[in-house]
Parts: sequence; C-alpha cells; structure tokens
Amino acid sequence: MAVRADREQGFWDDRVPSLEECLQRVEKGPEPNIARAIELLAPLEDATVLDVGCGAGILAAWLARAGACVTGIDVSPAQVERAAELHGGLGLRSRFVAAPVSGEALDGETFDRLAGRYVLHHLDPPAVAGELASLLRPGGKAAFVETMGLNPVLRFGREHLVGRYRIPRYGTEDERPLTRDDLRALEEAFGRLRLETVEMQFLRIFNRQVLHYRSRTASRALGALDDLLLRAGLSSWSYHQVVCLEKV
Repeated sequence: MAVRADREQGFWDDRVPSLEECLQRVEKGPEPNIARAIELLAPLEDATVLDVGCGAGILAAWLARAGACVTGIDVSPAQVERAAELHGGLGLRSRFVAAPVSGEALDGETFDRLAGRYVLHHLDPPAVAGELASLLRPGGKAAFVETMGLNPVLRFGREHLVGRYRIPRYGTEDERPLTRDDLRALEEAFGRLRLETVEMQFLRIFNRQVLHYRSRTASRALGALDDLLLRAGLSSWSYHQVVCLEKV
C-alpha cells in the first residue's frame, strides 16, 4: 500500500492545476453527476464533511459554499497546497491534510459526511472500505462519483484499446474502475449502498477517447443517444456513477 501511495503521490504532484484553472472550475460549477452527489449529502449547513482525495480542492469548495465544514485529505502535498491556496482566495475556512486517508492521519476524527470525486478507483476498496467507514459517524452519508467497470464494452476498450490506436490513457498506473466485488466490500463496511446516474457516460466516453470532442455535431448526437440509454434504464452502462453509501 505504501508503494502504491508513493506512486499516486508522484503522479499527482506533477499535475497540479494552476490557481486560475481551479477558480474557473469552481465558478463553472459541478457537472451533473457531481451535483447529484452533493445533493445526496444534504443537509450540509454546518455538517462536517471529509473530502477524500480532495486534490486541488474543487469539490471541497462546492461543499464549503453549501455550508459544510470541510476537511480535505489527499496523498499529494502539492495538490493540498493548491487546495489551501484556492480556499484562502475564496474566503473559505477549510482544512487540508496531506496524507493517505486514515483515521490516524485525521487524529481519530469522525465526520457527518464523506465525499469524493474519482478517488475510490485509485484505492483498493476491499482494503480501505473499513477504514473509510470508520471515519463516518453512525447514520452518516457518503457520496462518491466514480469510474465504474460494470459495462463489458467499456471494460474491453480499457483493457485492449486504451494506449493504442491513438486512444489516450488517463490516470495512474494503479487505478482501475470499480467492480462488483469492490461495491460489495463497500456495502458490507457501510451497511447500505446504491448507485445513481443522472448523466450517462457511455457514448460520451467514446467521444472523449476516440473523437476527442472534435465535432460539435457528433458531441450533441452522442450525448443525446446517451440520454436515451439512460431513460431506457441502462444506467449500469455508465462509466461514471454516483456511489451512495449510508452507515448503519
């Protein structure tokens, strides 16, 4: 685990967004699945929230603006430094910790809510699910927007096409989309789990990876087709979904 954390730290230390980029992202607001995750954590006024894998503090800013008392934790000191700078510039009183997520790193503190944006698939959920659950108070809620490995078409593409044929690979060496075993481990640790999707990311992922958003017409068409698939009840095909957890 320590070696994996070191690799993650090195990767993210080298990819810190500029303060200007972070400010623009915060002001633009969350995309639909992240907005839904924030809604699921309501009420947030004066709630203590841990942003797991907080990165440069963008999700933490949206949570803080909703009234939450936010603590962010991330393995990358460089990202945490940017997060503190961002929140200071926005006048938000958030706290940030540079460390792998653990109760020890947070001095045994527990929280009303846990949140995360594309972080669990960088971890090993069966190994960390219990630790994460221990950070949440009984009756508390967690919402993570995650990359999922439930669609066999996307799974095949990731395993056999990404990194070839001019299809770029994003992310770190150790990341992998969440599997049903990962979801079971999380459900066992927390008590309750469900998945939600408000914006389908199936053909939109093809647009990103293969077409590189070159055509506005294709982007609109593929987005419309994804919306139809979602309305048809095929949300499990989405590459990005909201993992909703409750501690029983």
